[in-house]
Amino acid sequence: MMSPSHEDFGPCDTTKNPRIACVSTQAGHSGGASIAMERLVAGLRDHGISVDIVTRNDCPPATTRERRLDRTIRRAIKHGRTDVSNTLFTADWPSWDVSGHPTVAAADFVNVHWVAGFLAAAGIRRLVESGKRVAWTLHDMRAFTGGCHYAAGCRGFIGQCMACPQLTDALRDLPMRSLARARRRLAGLPLVFITPSQWLADELAHSSVFDPTAHDVRVIPYGIDLDRYRPGDTAEARRRLGLPLDRFCILLGSVSLAEHRKGTDVAIDAVSRATAQLTAQGCEPPIVLTYGAGQLTIPGVPCHGLGSLNEAGVIEALHACDTYLTMAREDNLPNTVMEALACGRPVVGTATGGIPDMVQDGVHGWLVPVDDAAATADVLERIALDRDLVSAAGIEARERAEREWDSRLQARRYLALVDAWPFDHGSPAAGHTVEHSARPERFTPAAAVVHRGGSLRGPLRSMRRLARRGMASRRRTSPAAGDSQR
Repeated sequence: MMSPSHEDFGPCDTTKNPRIACVSTQAGHSGGASIAMERLVAGLRDHGISVDIVTRNDCPPATTRERRLDRTIRRAIKHGRTDVSNTLFTADWPSWDVSGHPTVAAADFVNVHWVAGFLAAAGIRRLVESGKRVAWTLHDMRAFTGGCHYAAGCRGFIGQCMACPQLTDALRDLPMRSLARARRRLAGLPLVFITPSQWLADELAHSSVFDPTAHDVRVIPYGIDLDRYRPGDTAEARRRLGLPLDRFCILLGSVSLAEHRKGTDVAIDAVSRATAQLTAQGCEPPIVLTYGAGQLTIPGVPCHGLGSLNEAGVIEALHACDTYLTMAREDNLPNTVMEALACGRPVVGTATGGIPDMVQDGVHGWLVPVDDAAATADVLERIALDRDLVSAAGIEARERAEREWDSRLQARRYLALVDAWPFDHGSPAAGHTVEHSARPERFTPAAAVVHRGGSLRGPLRSMRRLARRGMASRRRTSPAAGDSQR
């Protein structure tokens, strides 16, 4: 196994023109993972590579029975969560078999992306067994945990995922069974994992799913279109958004500002402290600009919520701000941080996950400890009083983006991996046997895993009880028809 580290890929032979299939639950502007995949695809196509995207919507619909079971599982998890985290948690089911999909069957290389609710470990195994070269790009921790997409500090995935802090006792067996199933299905497979950050590579390598005798892991950072994400006219952006031209502006952005993992509560505390410190010196308070689902209210601080934005709206918000603030408690390689740096906006962020891969403290921005509102307030106060410092860090941020995060560079790194595949084509790793199955004539959800002793058979009864309890609770708390009309 090659040790997880950043690769300095040289020129690759694009004359071979491999045909690539990217497999993902969703595509488009539907989340960070989808956006990252779309940027990779654009970079590959810029190199003249044929790339197709296969999503769950491109496959035949599940049967009524399978859909009902899927709803039961999702409802049970929703009502079986603790208050430790509200980040997504998914079961190792369903596992669709897409190896017979015409696009996948015609591809020379299959790049799996974020596939929760679509391909579980069994589906990945079927792809490898069909003889395909498969690289699985991880956008969070889900591939090697018992269900959590971020572990909230838990290290259970190193062992057996017992006593999951994110689930109640009613679902205590689910993470353990899901992790054991993934471990069995992925063991011995000649499979390459791609992680955007060194942090995620290290977490994967420590997990019980990772097989050092068979798996390989490469760190390839995300890429971004530097022609679109570039420095712009701050005054013009502020005029369009109706913001004052002379106030220090802090931007916060996320798909959901209410997600505990994003640390919005700490950001509010930090901005409040910084405002008090600036006011004590006779300075005007900063203004806060936000985008994403949710609304921020900070006493004494003007907050302007832009709601959910498309790409053009995000770029305009970045042009309008002085700095981007993220107080994430866990994160991989946030698109929002990369977008800010590419637009020449320095970042104030937590020293967690992949953020230190992107921000060198005091150069491209400033790093603070997780959950440390006081340290963050001190940084915000200092940079609000020194605009030259902010400007210099913004120049460094843009230069780093040009060196490391051009989407075309990311594409070249992927193509170099395809050209220098670490395994013999279609062959297992040394000491392991992988039987190549005939490509199926059709592709369907592998629903039988639940009914034939699969990972969910034990917890299924508890799941149904939780789902029914949740539905009954919603019926009791939902307003009457007359109330809803008022």
